[in-house]
Amino acid sequence: MAAARENAEYLPGARFPDSLQIEPDLAAALDGVNDLLVVVPSHAFRETLWRAAPHLRPGMRVAYAAKGFEPGSGKLPQEVVAEVLGADIAQAVVSGPTFAKEVAAGMPGAIVVASTNAAFSSSLVDALHHGHFRAYRSDDVVGVEVGGAVKNVVAVATGMSDGLGFGANARAALITRGLAEMVRLGTVLGGRHETFLGLAGVGDLVLTCTDDQSRNRRLGLALGRGEALADAQQEIRQVVEGVVAAREVMRLAQQHGIEMPISEQVHEVLYEGVTATAAFETLMARDPRVE
Repeated sequence: MAAARENAEYLPGARFPDSLQIEPDLAAALDGVNDLLVVVPSHAFRETLWRAAPHLRPGMRVAYAAKGFEPGSGKLPQEVVAEVLGADIAQAVVSGPTFAKEVAAGMPGAIVVASTNAAFSSSLVDALHHGHFRAYRSDDVVGVEVGGAVKNVVAVATGMSDGLGFGANARAALITRGLAEMVRLGTVLGGRHETFLGLAGVGDLVLTCTDDQSRNRRLGLALGRGEALADAQQEIRQVVEGVVAAREVMRLAQQHGIEMPISEQVHEVLYEGVTATAAFETLMARDPRVE
């Protein structure tokens, strides 16, 4: 990347700006900086923080764009930050409906920066808000984090539906009822209802469920066509967060007694060998109820 001045494997053609330095040594990368932005998959988040911790100076602030629950523990990223770096460190989450390719091409987009530290969120918004790229502030860290995790599970479901050829009506129903599941879990965990109607909730949900740039949707499409999970993951070649999130979402749903039928069926397909067809038959056979 340093020589080519682009990420040829995952984002070919997007030239790095002159101000962006590529530094393979973590200690050197953190030398003299005030704010750290961690952008890694959820399963690598704790280890990345652990490796960074010895190089952090007093007063440094940590932001992250990881979307998902920690595998095995079901903890939100903010909880992992507090455990590894201490509860007093200023932290913020950056989330929202953004495909990297479109951001890199300068296409319009918007994100949300959530933190309980108003000064940190304001400075991050000022740094990220530029041209066609808009940034909004929030103090609902839990809501933003839950939205970024659950939407990946719903995207797998909508992908499976489209892979089965079920059409636009089914896709719209899954997105809508998936949002209801997101709200149920998110509010129980402490998020605010209105957050799930914003960029990190319905915004990211619509994006991930409807466009084939989404790895989670593409995985669902493959499963709906009858491909094996391992083959689909190998073809995508990148981390599909919905696979990990499905397990942790169901763990939390059971722990809190929350009904999440779409997420449950995604979990059954991913981990219990249920076919996409059988999963949708189970969903459609559910008793009618008040919306």
